[in-house]
Amino acid sequence: MKLLILDIDGVMTDGKKYYGLDGMPFAKTYCDKDFTAIKFLKASGMQVCFLSGDNKVNENMAQNRNCDFYYARGRDKADFIEDFCKIYNVLPEDMAYVGDDLFDYNIMKSVGQCFCPSDASSFVLALCEESGNVIDRKAGQNVIARLVDILLDRKIIKTVTLDEIEALDKNEKF
Repeated sequence: MKLLILDIDGVMTDGKKYYGLDGMPFAKTYCDKDFTAIKFLKASGMQVCFLSGDNKVNENMAQNRNCDFYYARGRDKADFIEDFCKIYNVLPEDMAYVGDDLFDYNIMKSVGQCFCPSDASSFVLALCEESGNVIDRKAGQNVIARLVDILLDRKIIKTVTLDEIEALDKNEKF
């Protein structure tokens, strides 16, 4: 596994959005341990990016966290695979995806490994159950942090030092 692609809403958030009087979302809640987990993954040599249908809040979060962000609204997420092969110099079988909803299903079928939180949609759950990749956390409850534990247990990633993680932390904007 060389590239981890992360859906955000329903994985790193509980899927709830806060809407303003203009009817547009302006805030959501993320689990901070997931951001540390992403730094751990990067320090271990994994490339990580976000793929989301919401660029209002999520894109700014990604920029502040120094992570690549791709906007998928109106486009099948599986269509990004060819782009990711070129951008990250990987093959589809070297990619993993974490998603939770029907909009994630096609890309999840097209990459080497797919994972989902335990409260994902039934179609996504069924797909991830086939490979034993249902993460035992609900959306927004440290799903990525738990994924790091799973990847370490399976020896897919290596252990890193606190210094390596802190070096990445200094590159973030807050």
